[in-house]
Amino acid sequence: MSHSRLALVLCLSAPCLLATAWAQEPTYQPEEEYSVKLKVDALLRQEWTRSIFVSSTATRDESRRRGRLLPRLEFGIKRLLLGVGGDFNFSSDKNTDPKPALLRDNYKSRDARLDLAFASFKPADWFQVQGGRFAMPLALTEMIWDRDLRPQGGALTLATRDHGSLERLALTGLVAKGSHVFEDDPVKMYIGSLDATFKAGEQSKLQLTASYVTWTDFAAGLEGMIRRQNTRVVGAPAPAPLARDYKVVDVVARLRHEGELPSQLVANYCRNTAIGQDNQGLWLAVVLGSTQTSRSRLEYTYSKVDKDATLAAYAEDDFFWSTGWEGHRGDLGLRASDHTALHGIGQLQRFKDSPRPEEREHWVKRFRVELRINY
Repeated sequence: MSHSRLALVLCLSAPCLLATAWAQEPTYQPEEEYSVKLKVDALLRQEWTRSIFVSSTATRDESRRRGRLLPRLEFGIKRLLLGVGGDFNFSSDKNTDPKPALLRDNYKSRDARLDLAFASFKPADWFQVQGGRFAMPLALTEMIWDRDLRPQGGALTLATRDHGSLERLALTGLVAKGSHVFEDDPVKMYIGSLDATFKAGEQSKLQLTASYVTWTDFAAGLEGMIRRQNTRVVGAPAPAPLARDYKVVDVVARLRHEGELPSQLVANYCRNTAIGQDNQGLWLAVVLGSTQTSRSRLEYTYSKVDKDATLAAYAEDDFFWSTGWEGHRGDLGLRASDHTALHGIGQLQRFKDSPRPEEREHWVKRFRVELRINY
């Protein structure tokens, strides 16, 4: 039995063994027997990227605008939730026309597509199963999973709550296939995750998440332009298939404070256990304030990710690179109304694992102004 299948069996069989012990948990009681909700998120963005490396003596600049609309409809029937949503993008650039050899975005710049189509069944507070195309249910950071992507498959979660200082303990198994915006139909993703939340004072909580993430059938089945910085087979014709396996252990710690000034500390470390070098990633963040409960929000992020720490196609696309980089990000958000916020974002980053030695200490700058709308 392969490592990925063994991990899947363990993730899905362990919940079944624990279900008997947790079966006495209180039955989940929804507030409403029937509910219909229409939700809308929107984004308006102006972006400038400066000092992109061309050669040791030349650089170039880029700028672009993007508008995005994410409407979704949720229909609840007792313990069953059905959802469907769309993703509409219109940008000043055409990022897939002509088709590039390397694409840094996890979206098509001019596109209308199905974003969500899922069913979630929660017959009791300790049990939930969902299937279709749904939002990632696990507390991963964007070092591993871009929050704009959707796993397409199924997930099973068993949880227990309120045992002394332990607020929640959850075990989740997830299987997905074809979860990217671009061509990845053969690629299968398996995740097993254990998530625990503890009380850390009257207004603070500590959340610890440990996950095992692996992908199969990606060597030649993944769209060439999103193979990005991961190591490829030497001498193979372009686009060369990926040369490494990805069996990633990921650990995240989040310390949240919910007082007058909300704050959060995040520490995320990952390691690709399938290989012995270029296999680690670090993501650290501090957040002060909130645009939902206060007037402003300030976030700082530092990250350093080796080129084969994770499968780059599914990592974040806000930074210029997905893997093989080191960088800093500052994000200042100002609350404009109950449903809108204005953000100014600055990034400084370098391609530390570049095959060109002269590029490894070259820093690229990226600036953004964003209007975020949420209803």
